[in-house]
Amino acid sequence: MNRDELMRWDELELMREDARRFIRDAKERKPDAQTVEGFCDYLEFVLCLVYAYGWKDAEEIVGIVPFVDGMDTAAVETVIAGKTFRERTVEQIDDLDLEGLLRVIDTEAHRDYNTGVWEAAKIGGATEKQWHTMNDGRVRDTHDYLEGVVVGIDDAFYTYDGDSAMFPGGFTLPENNVNCRCWVTVVR
Repeated sequence: MNRDELMRWDELELMREDARRFIRDAKERKPDAQTVEGFCDYLEFVLCLVYAYGWKDAEEIVGIVPFVDGMDTAAVETVIAGKTFRERTVEQIDDLDLEGLLRVIDTEAHRDYNTGVWEAAKIGGATEKQWHTMNDGRVRDTHDYLEGVVVGIDDAFYTYDGDSAMFPGGFTLPENNVNCRCWVTVVR
């Protein structure tokens, strides 16, 4: 996947459109808990597809890697800053915050994609991974100097603020994950 294609999946655009519609409708009539849960279930299902895209992209580099059932849902259910994707989503819905909801969706899709790449690469026998940025004026300082850095498949990337991640979107500090557009590639 090249940077022009990165994060341009139809599924991501559908989630974004559905989020806009959901918040618009919620402003007219507050949804009940069951409707919110159903919307979150839908978003999590689509994020599993995004994870699978990452898996497939890594698979093209390292060869056929059998998909491990449950890894996609484990990626989506990861707790970040003490909250699950669902909890962060419900907060934005409760606040009727469309921009916040879109940010949560984009950030999670980005993380799930890179998680899929990394996990498939490890199983497929990749030995190294490389960090890529969009290489433009919007790249945050803590990621800019990581452009092109190559590390072992089991080694972390480190930022100068002391944070580390196995792949873009996998940092411990939310400020290093939110709105990140970096991606990882692998070497067999």
